[in-house]
Amino acid sequence: MIISSTKYRTLKKSFFNFIFLLLSVNILFSQVESLNDSFFYREDQIYIGISFVLLESNQKDLSSRGLSSHFQLGVIRDFPITKNGRFAFGFGLGMNYEKYKTNLYRNVDQSGKAIYSIINDNSKSPLYFSIHSIETPLTFRWRSSSIKDYAFWRVYGGVSLQWNYSVIGKQGSIYLPVLDNLERIGTTSHLSFGYNTWNFYVAYRLSPFFKTESLAPSSSSIEFNPIKIGLIFYFL
Repeated sequence: MIISSTKYRTLKKSFFNFIFLLLSVNILFSQVESLNDSFFYREDQIYIGISFVLLESNQKDLSSRGLSSHFQLGVIRDFPITKNGRFAFGFGLGMNYEKYKTNLYRNVDQSGKAIYSIINDNSKSPLYFSIHSIETPLTFRWRSSSIKDYAFWRVYGGVSLQWNYSVIGKQGSIYLPVLDNLERIGTTSHLSFGYNTWNFYVAYRLSPFFKTESLAPSSSSIEFNPIKIGLIFYFL
């Protein structure tokens, strides 16, 4: 399944409008609660993250052909579970963009099922693909903040659920229907820690990457677990 360019632009525009609405509501409610209750506060936040991606696989020869990268943007609603606000749960909504440059090669058999193999030379054009998804992070949060302290240490860890709504695959100058071979729903564990706005970020995919039933029997049995390492920025 490939989303047409017109439909994709419409979907992308609607999603960004939705994110903008969430950001506005997030800021409004954070201010109201801070004004009305001097003993209660939330760390509702906007987050922006950028990472490079390492490819962990059961195939030892699978590797990157260039830099694989990851970008994320969203909002998190804070739910304190202690009176001083230092421990909390966070629930968010955001967008995710991943770009993979691999040494995989995609072909199809006579029945139309995909065959993936690994190439170690320049005889064929390798597969590059990008994934656009919506993510819902659920985190357990600790921070050294107070109602008057806006610069503090933090450690956030949890799991994100992603829905892949668009995948663009390219092999040389040919675009390929890679979305049919990937799991639409995925889960990723993540950990961020740091001080004030700047924070280190690491994430590891927990669920299968490829949809094995869409692959031909002759295809390599590829297990694919991206590891993301980078920075994430939190803004109140």
